Amino acid sequence: MKLGALLRLRCPICGKGKLFHGYFDSPVRCPSCGYFFMRESGYFLPHVAIGYAFTVLAALGSWPVLYYVVGIRSAAVTLSIMVAVALIFGVWFVRYSKVLWLALDLTLNPPQAEDFEPRGRRE
Repeated sequence: MKLGALLRLRCPICGKGKLFHGYFDSPVRCPSCGYFFMRESGYFLPHVAIGYAFTVLAALGSWPVLYYVVGIRSAAVTLSIMVAVALIFGVWFVRYSKVLWLALDLTLNPPQAEDFEPRGRRE
């Protein structure tokens, strides 16, 4: 697995194919090497928990910065900024949560020859 490729949102197998067509749309397989990203139905579902955890950390992590560094003491302003951070970071991080899930899964379950074959999967 190529870590640099994952950070650039490229295929972890060949490092060339893009992991996303649009902002949220993942292709079923790599256009370069043919690796199927969607091993099964619902494969990327665990990325939601990863994204949620990092989004909560980003929102909660903004509180000490707002309180101690910026000096904001108003609870309403702090909460509003924390919600804005959660929304913006959450949307931005969706792609990287999928990449983290893919990296974790490929570390635990390295690709096999069958991961390059259709086996009844849609293309």
